[in-house]
Amino acid sequence: MAAHINPVWQRRTASSNRLAKISAGFLSDSPEMKNDKDPCRVIPFLLDNPGQSWITLELGQVLKQRGHDTFQHRIDEPCGDSRNPLRDALDAHPAEGDYCLLSLTSAETVRACRLDHVVLLVPANLDSVRTAYQRIKLLSERNVPEIGVVLVGPRDQHAGWRYFRKLAVGSLRYLDVPLLNLGFLPEQVTPEHGQTNQHRTNFLARISERLLRSEFYSSCTSEKVARGKP
Repeated sequence: MAAHINPVWQRRTASSNRLAKISAGFLSDSPEMKNDKDPCRVIPFLLDNPGQSWITLELGQVLKQRGHDTFQHRIDEPCGDSRNPLRDALDAHPAEGDYCLLSLTSAETVRACRLDHVVLLVPANLDSVRTAYQRIKLLSERNVPEIGVVLVGPRDQHAGWRYFRKLAVGSLRYLDVPLLNLGFLPEQVTPEHGQTNQHRTNFLARISERLLRSEFYSSCTSEKVARGKP
């Protein structure tokens, strides 16, 4: 039941080496051990709507169960020169090895915080795909981040792939922005269909593995954020 996981339609030839590294990571029996000592690795999620906050909350629980020190933070306001809420969050959690699951509700905030990676949570319907495209268009106007996509609520794997393909083809053709498919959460495991269960945990675990194996996070320290260079 595994979803398509390969990045598609890359715009740079140099990206082939990165794709090979990601593919090797997916096929290996265990993830590579990292020697870096960054105080925090920020994984930014751009929510389609506030109701999607359950995804980052439960994803954080999955990471903790797998031995990763993880905390949550949410930004509902733009970063600014006088007060940077992302810097405040990192200063409050300085321990090495932490993952910060950062929830955002505005593409403008992603731009203002100069995040170099972002995961879009996209409901599986055409209106939401169009909204996601407009957000990608806004992000592509300056300092284009690496963009990953998680489809939320398709009826099955094939439906999830079709929606991802619509978004990925349009983003590459008209914006020259490639997307990375990070997986999907089928409608059968969403909260509307019951409490937390093992099936939902399994899908979230797959997404977490792809995030970590592909190093899909912004390695941000509070000092870098303070300088405006995440």
